[in-house]
Amino acid sequence: MIFGTIVVADALLIAVLIMLFVFMGLPLVFPGAPFIPSFRRKRVKSVQSVIEFVSKIALGNKMADIGSGDGRVVIEFAKQGFESTGIEINPFLVLWSRFKIKRLGLKNANIIRKNFWKYDFTGFDVVYVFQLTSVNAMLTDKFRKELKTGAIVVSAGFQMFNLNLIKNEGIFWIYRI
Repeated sequence: MIFGTIVVADALLIAVLIMLFVFMGLPLVFPGAPFIPSFRRKRVKSVQSVIEFVSKIALGNKMADIGSGDGRVVIEFAKQGFESTGIEINPFLVLWSRFKIKRLGLKNANIIRKNFWKYDFTGFDVVYVFQLTSVNAMLTDKFRKELKTGAIVVSAGFQMFNLNLIKNEGIFWIYRI
């Protein structure tokens, strides 16, 4: 009985190490940041509240999530009727996101494997960002060049500067270009 318990414990440890490598170690191999979800299940209502607010003020329903990770934000926006696109460089997270979207049967959500610095955001009405303040500072210039006047930027966790702040709701900062 003890041998069986040790085997199960070893298998669980190996599974945890593999998951850590896939989600945290691969960004060291592929350019990008480690995967950290922008919200957990207990915060899904606050995300839905932000999406409801954004849907009332957005010029349209085309949305992009920069560094979309496991696709949870893309999925939530798609559930609310947005045409949602996630930009993610980690191939494993891209596959996982696509699997979740397919399993949910969402036709208005997709994930693109690409470096978001090389992606053109022209035509998007809403952009969701969960990046550090230093990255947000560089993204501000990119957004000003590529997004149309009136587009919305939602930043989770970290403020953006030199954009017109519309609303702060918990960890979410909502701006207009």
